[in-house]
Parts: sequence; structure tokens; C-alpha cells
Amino acid sequence: MKNLLVFIFVLILSNQVFSQNKLKVGGKAPKLNITDYLHNAPEDKSIEKKYILLEFWATWCATCLEEVPNLNKMQERFKDRKELVFVSITDESPEKTKKTLERVKFNSIVVSDQTKQALNDFVVDDAFGGYSLPKTILIDDKGIVRWIGKPYTINDTVINKFLDGKEILESDNTASNKPAEPTFK
Repeated sequence: MKNLLVFIFVLILSNQVFSQNKLKVGGKAPKLNITDYLHNAPEDKSIEKKYILLEFWATWCATCLEEVPNLNKMQERFKDRKELVFVSITDESPEKTKKTLERVKFNSIVVSDQTKQALNDFVVDDAFGGYSLPKTILIDDKGIVRWIGKPYTINDTVINKFLDGKEILESDNTASNKPAEPTFK
């Protein structure tokens, strides 16, 4: 019984330690790991000192693919803001994503991290490896996370406040009537 109590205590303590390392608004963003440039690769691949709209997606995620046209429209509206880059990242292989990229038009830079390090650093929400997609993260030019949400809640107000260095309020988000995404383990 004593061993069981010690085990439970250690488990709770480790869960608290791990949860402290999770991505938070106002915290420093981890380095983004990219293994492959799949589409719209820029000449200058450095995204340091840029404002980044980072979109996590997958070929099997219907909600992710439904949101691509909206993100394309947003990118078009902010095309004059050269300091803002749109990056769509998956953990799938180039071979697997090729068919999706042939049928779904992405205006963003599309990359992959086959090591899954980016997924673990940016998207995993709990100590058990649970996550949901799509997920959008805004990272400022100093590498600070300024917003975490879903692509269908982001809008021009959120982007403008992000680019102007202003606090993004919960009331700035405009969620549509999308169903909740399933959580994956």
C-alpha cells in the first residue's frame, strides 16, 4: 500500500512538472523543428524575427482541410505585411501529403516535421499525449506566443492586435458553429 501511495504521489508530481512546460500565451515559443518543405518554400527559410501564424494540420483531419480556404483568404488580406508568415505544419511524410496538396490549395508555406518534435512542443495538451487538430498559434517577432486557438476563431482583429503588439482578448475571437474536434491520444 505504501508503494502504491508513493507511486501515485510521484505520478501527480511528474504531471505537474510536465504541465508547467506546456506552451502558454506569454511564454517563449520552442524552436520550430522542420524536416521538409513541401509547398511554397521561401528562398529565405529563416523565420526568426518574423510574426508567425503557425497552423498545425493533418491530411486525415477534415476540419483542418475545411479551414484552409479561410486561412488563404486571411493570408491574402495581409499579404502586404511582409513581416507576417503563414506556416502550415504536419507531422506526415511528403509522400502522404502530396495527394492532399494536389487537391487542396494552400497559400501558406507548407512544412513537415516527421520527428513529431513540433507536435510535442506546440500541440500536445496533456501529460498523456492528448491533442486536437487543427491548432493555430501566433508567435511574435521576439519568439513569444501571443495567441493559441483554432483557425475558425481567428480574424482580422486578432491578427491586427497581434501585429501591433496589443493584448488579444478572448472577446476578440469569433468562433463559428464548428463542432469540437476529437481529442487524439
